[in-house]
Amino acid sequence: MRALAAAIRNGSIKISPDSDKPIPRPILMAAEALAFAALAAIATGRTTGVGLADTPDIATLAHRDLQLAEHDDGSAAVIDAVSRATLIEVGPGSGAFAVEVLRNLARDRIRKGAAAEDGPYVLALKADGRLVVEDPQTRQQVELRAFGKLQAEAFAGLMPAADAANKGGAK
Repeated sequence: MRALAAAIRNGSIKISPDSDKPIPRPILMAAEALAFAALAAIATGRTTGVGLADTPDIATLAHRDLQLAEHDDGSAAVIDAVSRATLIEVGPGSGAFAVEVLRNLARDRIRKGAAAEDGPYVLALKADGRLVVEDPQTRQQVELRAFGKLQAEAFAGLMPAADAANKGGAK
């Protein structure tokens, strides 16, 4: 390995093309064709919608509005946005899955130009049985079953009781 590095440094092995050894024309033409094919596929997908992944708009059966409360000491809590009750609390330097999901959604809000405190996140049970966390500000959705059964169950425990959903908790 040292011999290879020394040969590159002293110029006996060149890793870039020069006028004596240019890149062969067929390789350049193939790279150009590949780039144009990629651009054509992207343009076709954007104009026709073919090949693009889209989250279906499915009715919400029950929901709970959540907020993330970050404390100065590094601890955090997930709270109910309506009742202000603490649902999950973690100490400094530790994190629960629910807290980390909301932290990532808060980072996404900031990246997209919204303030992290611009309203609650929505934990929603969809009509097809999916449990998702949605950010109404950025329209970002986190499908919880993608992270496994245990992680989805952590959020399922935050859902309001069935009778609360029937008394106006559903959107």
